[in-house]
Amino acid sequence: MAAIDIPEVQKFIEATPPFLNLTLPQQKQLLTGVSMIYVRQGQRVMLQGESATVHLIRRGACEIRSPKGALVDQIADGECFGVSSAMVQNPDGLHVVALEDSLVYRFDKVRFMEMVEQNEAFGLFFEHTRHNRLRKLSRSQGEELTSPTSQLSTPISHIMTRQLILASPNDTVQAIAQRMTEARVSSILVVENERLLGIVTDRDLRSRVLALGVPSSLAVSDIMTRSPVSLLPDSLVMQAQTLMSESNIHHLPIVDEEQRAVGMLTAADLLRHQELSPLLLINQIHRQQSVESLAHVCKQWPTLIINLIVTDMKPADVGKVLATVSDNLTRRLIELALEKFGPAPMGFQFLVFGSQARQDQSLGSDQDNGLMLEREPTADESAYFSDFSQFVCEGLGLCGIRLCPGDIMASNPAWRMTEAGWKKAFSKWIKSGEPSALLHASIFFDIRCVYGEEEAIKGLIKGMQIEVSKNSVFLATLTRSALASKPPLGFFRHFLLESSGAHKHQLDLKHQGLALINDLARLYGLSCGTYRVGTLERLEQAIREKLMSVDTGRNLMDAWDELNALRLAAQRQHWQATGKASAYLDPKDLSSLERKHLKTTFSIISDAQDVAQQRFLKGYS
Repeated sequence: MAAIDIPEVQKFIEATPPFLNLTLPQQKQLLTGVSMIYVRQGQRVMLQGESATVHLIRRGACEIRSPKGALVDQIADGECFGVSSAMVQNPDGLHVVALEDSLVYRFDKVRFMEMVEQNEAFGLFFEHTRHNRLRKLSRSQGEELTSPTSQLSTPISHIMTRQLILASPNDTVQAIAQRMTEARVSSILVVENERLLGIVTDRDLRSRVLALGVPSSLAVSDIMTRSPVSLLPDSLVMQAQTLMSESNIHHLPIVDEEQRAVGMLTAADLLRHQELSPLLLINQIHRQQSVESLAHVCKQWPTLIINLIVTDMKPADVGKVLATVSDNLTRRLIELALEKFGPAPMGFQFLVFGSQARQDQSLGSDQDNGLMLEREPTADESAYFSDFSQFVCEGLGLCGIRLCPGDIMASNPAWRMTEAGWKKAFSKWIKSGEPSALLHASIFFDIRCVYGEEEAIKGLIKGMQIEVSKNSVFLATLTRSALASKPPLGFFRHFLLESSGAHKHQLDLKHQGLALINDLARLYGLSCGTYRVGTLERLEQAIREKLMSVDTGRNLMDAWDELNALRLAAQRQHWQATGKASAYLDPKDLSSLERKHLKTTFSIISDAQDVAQQRFLKGYS
């Protein structure tokens, strides 16, 4: 714990709400016993015993998280934490972790609580702060849907039914059957003195009453399953699935430590929980026999994306999951097309470009694709591949991956070529300085094969790399194109916002941020000896081949993650509000810490552009 200069602390709180509203004697009273601590980046601040009090960040940044690690809030200079610990002993188990090295003032708990009692406005400020964070905690817990990484590790309490239908052991069979019918449930819990005694299900009524001709006046205690298997609410979905499978049951009572019934978990609840699993969606995709049924299944697509976003999955992993689903959807449509039109007259590869190739798709992504044919087709063969491609591309559109506005799709005959044709097209773009050629390079040079022999495109990629390595003018031209757009930061580090239109006073996170990093990564990626298609993989490869410094590369990777997370969050909010995806963001919706990080992110991109200019434009005017 560091030595502290009380006058310096008083000077700081005089400009910090709500301390600035205290009288001078009150400020001095509050500062009695104040101390200062230094918290290293990543360190957890313990809020126990005498440390369970309010802390004020003098310099630095911290995040507040729930017991399960969900982000509740991010705070920086002049903001407080430990409010719940001081006022109500932190019943929600919130904890604090430093985002960066931080200096923090720690108030004496007794003096702080005295001031809460003395100054109503002061107390109300912190009461409001506490309730605001509780709302954020509630919202984060309410959005904890399933994801590939958390599906089986989700606590039962998140998916169980809490509205219980209860019976006493002396109720008649007829009475409980009527109660179950009215509530439209398939089970009822039998309790006595609030404790669980047994359970009766529809199956029990059939096998133990109707099948045996037992009178409906019989007491429930005579037919119920006594002491049924149960779990605590903090047990995991995986444990529930295992227990229900081993016990061959479809209804699992959830009880607390005192054996009081607090919830019910059914097989239907588990099924609903799994409906948004990417793996289940992929399995459903491969079982469909028509485009119409595929489109119906893929209505889950936006919800799946939102689900991945709100569970704090890494942005890079979100893109990979979505690309995996997209790849499988594309393959299934190709299989249906082959069933409809018959076997293809020759070997072919279905190629994807742009975001699907890079594996960074998001809400509202469109399709960019093409075909590479084994040889030049005859007129009849061209007609076959025309119908085939139209079927696949329109099917993707019906399933939620919208048609490309620039018509860069296999349904366009311009993008159905042999390997030689594709090589010729790449060579033409590399040798040309036309804007259209650079646009094509930004799309087609991100390439991946999702159907057919993958080895076939290695020759295409190798030929492209050789052409690029021989043409420094192309790299210089591509660099100018990549540097033509700048991050939206003004001279005094103010955001440069849209000045008019539907997105006035907003930032375009895609075109003013992510696209700039993608362009830089592509530029370095094309200069590398080993081809990589993903943005982060290209930056890693550039570091590995010493084309880019470790600091520049790592900073760009962090900036990409930061912007992608913001874009996904913005898209999720727009989609839920309007049904449309938008990557625009109003900086006012961010906290002061988030705005600070965003400005730093844009500065990183600007610095990396300067480095690229020095590397690739040296000697070119």
